This record gives sequence, C-alpha cells and structure tokens, in this order.
Amino acid sequence: MTVPAQEKSTGWRPGRKIKQLTNAVLNLDETLSRLDVITERLLLVLEKLDTTLSKLDTSLTTLNSSLDSLDSSLGRLDNVLENADWMLSPAQSLRKPLKRLMPRGSAKEGITAKEAAGGADAAEAEAASGSEKSSSDKKPKK
Repeated sequence: MTVPAQEKSTGWRPGRKIKQLTNAVLNLDETLSRLDVITERLLLVLEKLDTTLSKLDTSLTTLNSSLDSLDSSLGRLDNVLENADWMLSPAQSLRKPLKRLMPRGSAKEGITAKEAAGGADAAEAEAASGSEKSSSDKKPKK
C-alpha cells in the first residue's frame, strides 16, 4: 500500500488525526455556542422592535385621528371665513371710493373711517344738490 505524500511529510499517525478531529469538533462547538448567544440577542432585539412598532402603530393611529379632527376644524374655519368674506364684501366695495374722497395726508392726520364716511355722505349730498341745480339750470325758462 502506498502512503500519500502529504501523510509522509506530516508524519501521519492515528493519534494526530484524532487530535485534529477533536480540535475541529471543539471549534465547531465554540462556534455553535457563539451562534446561540447571537441568536438569543437577536431574538431580544426583535422582541423590542415588535414592542416599538406596536407603540408606533398606536401613535400613528392617534396622529391620524388628530389630523382628522384638524381637517374638520379647518373645514369649519373655512366656512367661517367664507361667511365673513361675504359679510364684508359691501364694506370692501366702499373702500376704493372712500380712499378717493379722502385727502392724501388724511390717514397721517388721524381721520377715522367714520369721519371719512361722514365726509363721503356730505360729498354725496353736495353732489346730489349740485346735480339738482344743474338739472334746474337746464329747464327751459318760461
């Protein structure tokens, strides 16, 4: 029987082979015990992650209900603003004519809106009386 070259150089003996196999088994056992520790730690991490995700799900549900409430509140606020806009539109339409009637420096001098409106009423009354005079001037004389 011929002996392989590798066995000649290492001096193959049955005791040496058993020792190598024993070391391999011990290394495998050490590796498996490390894998057990890693697996246990990973299981703990996954359990904590599950707990965290459950809490996050609860928080997101609460946030969603808060957003629904905010959405309905904003809808009501939009209705209020539309009503206010509708109610203030006549005043808004008077704003430009009132600005034209007010002298340039009047805002700086402290003229109030009521005074300006009173001035507008006086100007309208004067314009109306002036139009009556002009219409009476146009009447044919008898």
